[in-house]
Amino acid sequence: MRFGFISEGECAPGESHRQRYVDLIDEILLAEKMGFDVCGTSEQHFAIGGISTSAPETIFPYAMALTSRIKFLHAITLMPTQFNHPLRVAERVATEDILSGGRVELGTGRGNTNLALHAFEVGVEENKAQWSEGVDLLRAAFLDDPFSFVGKYYKVPPRSLIPKPFQRPHPPISVAATSPNTHREAAEKGIGVISSSSFMGFGYIKNALEVYDETFDNTEHQLPTHRSKSVMIFGSAVCLESMDEAMAEVPPALSYAKNALGAYERLSKLSADYQYMGAVKDIDFHDPDFMLNESAGFVVGDPAECRRQIQRYVDLGIDTLLLRIDSIRHETRMRTIENLGRHVLPHFTEPHNLSKPGDDALATIREARPAHYELVAKREAELAQQTS
Repeated sequence: MRFGFISEGECAPGESHRQRYVDLIDEILLAEKMGFDVCGTSEQHFAIGGISTSAPETIFPYAMALTSRIKFLHAITLMPTQFNHPLRVAERVATEDILSGGRVELGTGRGNTNLALHAFEVGVEENKAQWSEGVDLLRAAFLDDPFSFVGKYYKVPPRSLIPKPFQRPHPPISVAATSPNTHREAAEKGIGVISSSSFMGFGYIKNALEVYDETFDNTEHQLPTHRSKSVMIFGSAVCLESMDEAMAEVPPALSYAKNALGAYERLSKLSADYQYMGAVKDIDFHDPDFMLNESAGFVVGDPAECRRQIQRYVDLGIDTLLLRIDSIRHETRMRTIENLGRHVLPHFTEPHNLSKPGDDALATIREARPAHYELVAKREAELAQQTS
């Protein structure tokens, strides 16, 4: 399974955006060093509360030049036409893909905050359809040369995309998905999902992923597919040396979770496409036991506890776990990245290569001794019989 480091460059009150970006680059470099497979950030506009990553397409190239292995995930790029024209997305992603040597992945979405939707004059009744058609145009530009497109929102005469991406047939494409319906649409298109529970629990996310698998299996796809099940930890990961330390650092992340979803209930009343978001009104954001253990939105604890919690995601059958490490102090973010890389990720990515405690190794050796000596005695008896 792959592991991803996700950040939205959240600034603490009084912290400068410049310093936060400097810290973000340090975190990306450490994530690569500690074995993370992917790093990513989302496209967030006019966010209240400190989120600062409005232009990942300009952050990534800088970080790409400083790294050599880690991949870069746009998680997510907003696809309604007022946010980004699909052809500009295709050109930017192709350029990033070339300059990074094939290390870019594209997550897509429609937007989920009134602050961004209203500022860019994106209608909630049409943004889902614009996302869908935008992804179709994007794939046509990547796959066909020349390509053309005729839809409701886009009508493009025959053209050739320049430049072409490095990866073939194109960089992996996914969609941010919470509702079962978006999981279904992703599977029908043959693209990946970046799934989130929105703190509604493991049962909710398990059901959504089952919808994705069942639909994918029963769909005859006409275009090349990218079957991928990623899960996003939407709150934060906090992995420190002790449980007490981790619990002491987590309150700001719990506050972020409540504030981030504050607009979901309002959105659910504006459009049928957002109706599922109304379920967040039933979440008790003040119940830390539920939030940290059952919401499927956090991984918090010492390394042993983090391994236990991550196993629950592994059991869902996903291929990528995206860990948002944000809403906490820079020092805590760096320690979390290092502790996860040293003491947690290898248990899932390279279990065959782990050093065993001395007592465990001796116990294993002792358990194997009787069978060994029995085999030795049997062999010696055979040799004695042959020479007699």
